[in-house]
Amino acid sequence: MRWLSISCALLLAPCARGAFVETAAGRRIPGTRISATADGTVTLETASGQKMVFRKGQYRRAEADKPRNLARAESLLAAGKNEEAEPLLKEVQIRFRYLGWDQQAARRLAALYFGQGRFAEAARAFQTLENRTPEEQEKYEQALIRSGRGNLALRMLEQDIAGKSREAAARAYLLRAQLREERGDAAGARRDRIKVATFFRSQRELALRAERELEENGGTKR
Repeated sequence: MRWLSISCALLLAPCARGAFVETAAGRRIPGTRISATADGTVTLETASGQKMVFRKGQYRRAEADKPRNLARAESLLAAGKNEEAEPLLKEVQIRFRYLGWDQQAARRLAALYFGQGRFAEAARAFQTLENRTPEEQEKYEQALIRSGRGNLALRMLEQDIAGKSREAAARAYLLRAQLREERGDAAGARRDRIKVATFFRSQRELALRAERELEENGGTKR
């Protein structure tokens, strides 16, 4: 990945006030400065000046103070200044790898790219998210499809259907229906939509979406 090729010096992220490491045993250790290197090693400096080193796997979570550039990027996005926000988000994603805020930056980059129709870049950004919501997972798979990686998306959709939450499964059925339709399998697309409309009534919004898509494509639930 791109961030791996960047020197460790660029990955250093000195901070103050709220830095901490949560160990694998669940102990939270506060610090005044924290930094991470490309292999996931985190160094925390405590208020007494002690430097504690944690290798990847020795901690559950490490976090720095919120980067100024992330706050600035969020303000720019809110003002519609996407071009100015993008490089700031990229910088945060790189410099704060393993320090929590890279995920926030990646999430905003993924949404930005997806909204702009930059699907290959959106897919790469979604891929870096450690815990995608069902909606983000759907957009990730849509981005893969739109960037010419439909076979990979199909395998992921089938995994979503088999092993994730009901919301994720319903979203996967609907996206698989779209993919099947684009590939000329209208009957398969209809079956997927009927499943959502019939068996996912508790996911009301998605069930209604399935019914609407059935009507738009000349089908019914029967």
